[in-house]
Amino acid sequence: MKYFTYNFQKVLFLVLIISVATSCEDLLKEEPFIQLDAGTFYQNEDDALAALTAAYAQLKSGQGYYRQLWLSNLIAASDIGSSSDNHGDFIRGNIVNTSRNLPTAWEDIYIAIRDANNVIANVPNIDAIDDSLKNRIVGEARFLRALHYFNLVRTFGEVPLRLEPIRLGQSEGLPVSKITEVYQVILDDLEFAAANCWDKGESRGGNINNVGRVTNSTAHALLTKAYLRIASAKRTALAGILGNKLYLNFPEDPSFYYQKAVDHADKVIASSNQFLIGTLPEWIGLFDVSNGNNSEMIFEIQGSSLTEQGTALSNLFTPRNAGLSGGGFGGANKFVAPFIGNQVDRADPRFSNSLIKEYQDETLKYVLNNNQNGYFRTDIKTGESRSILYRVFSSKYIDRTATTEYTSGQNWHVVRLADVYLMRAEALAELSNDPSAANADFNILRQRVGMADFDGALMTSMDEFRTVLLRERAAELIMEGHRFFDITRMGVYDEYCTITIGSTNGRRDAEDYLWPIPLTETSANNAID
Repeated sequence: MKYFTYNFQKVLFLVLIISVATSCEDLLKEEPFIQLDAGTFYQNEDDALAALTAAYAQLKSGQGYYRQLWLSNLIAASDIGSSSDNHGDFIRGNIVNTSRNLPTAWEDIYIAIRDANNVIANVPNIDAIDDSLKNRIVGEARFLRALHYFNLVRTFGEVPLRLEPIRLGQSEGLPVSKITEVYQVILDDLEFAAANCWDKGESRGGNINNVGRVTNSTAHALLTKAYLRIASAKRTALAGILGNKLYLNFPEDPSFYYQKAVDHADKVIASSNQFLIGTLPEWIGLFDVSNGNNSEMIFEIQGSSLTEQGTALSNLFTPRNAGLSGGGFGGANKFVAPFIGNQVDRADPRFSNSLIKEYQDETLKYVLNNNQNGYFRTDIKTGESRSILYRVFSSKYIDRTATTEYTSGQNWHVVRLADVYLMRAEALAELSNDPSAANADFNILRQRVGMADFDGALMTSMDEFRTVLLRERAAELIMEGHRFFDITRMGVYDEYCTITIGSTNGRRDAEDYLWPIPLTETSANNAID
């Protein structure tokens, strides 16, 4: 993989604007690429831990990955229906290789892979470090690499697979690897992490597995998610969904991968370090800015009020200038009314308690209407009513203590325990071809918020169950970054986007299931056709 020049994006922007004759490939050949020497020498435990900390830091460095841009790409590309105008290509399903929000996300993920590779390659060579700690450090780095490639393969499909650090003077690019090869790396990395990462808070030899680090349960949870995606995407590909056709290359029947998902979910749920809370108020409190890393959160990207250590989450998901975030920009990601009316149960307390019910900015007061699909607006000074705003914001990322756009202490929930229960419920139902096999896992989540039990025996078909499953996942997990992946792996991408965005902008074809590799990469890397 060639890494981009420091000033390449500026150059490309000028090229696109003034349409000069010089090709992007010619420009790239004239520029040195960012590279790292594979011979980087770590001498001791402190060096190893510092390198691992740097690998974690890449999860929220720059603007492209979990800190901001990539998250909004996911929301915009789903059927939730609304994001900033900066993501219009994703909302309309018109993503092309020159779309401006592709390169930064792509680049930041590969830089994160670079830093994980450095730990994986160099830490095993340190003699002056305990083997248990050494394996834990490598396990955490391999989890991070797996997460990065899982995000790439779910959004871009076949991608270049760089598994070793780049040496100084090495500039050749890599071709894309088959999707099965990418997943094999993901699964191997996660199996190593599951075997070698420590429990939450575990102490060995004077070293503690501190809050925010990968645990063995974290690895099992992501294995659950990876196997479930393979299973459901292959199932729908066999049913004729062309957007998932690459998954036909996996050799086993979907039932094999569903069973793997169940096996790993069982290990997470059996862990004494992860447990569900018991009441609706406690469920609401899961998302308080002061309640990060609680018992239901299996892995989170850590926010902080410290300068350069925070995320933009509160600004991305709450309205601008409403005192709910750090000021500046705001309100990029929000629900459109048709999604609320058609794709989720508005009476579900998990959904209704995920909405901002009232707020105000400098001029207007906003109050959620009874249909929960828009806000009544009133002029603060005059009391005059204005037209209803048919956009609704999530309450999961409020941070009234943030002072700037990037000092939010809100964590991003990569995976939490409720998701594992829902994934196991899905896999069990698919394995038995019986919706009632999901009853126990659905109902443990429903009972804790005071809902009536689900009874799969009342379902008339597995297709009906899958519709209910997606509504259940929407109520529990909405605005947590899963929706785009759920509706693509389940093969309903075109149907669901058409419902909420309309038959023109919502239309999704098979090629829309995956994003194109950015022009910045294909121009720089002549190994990609």
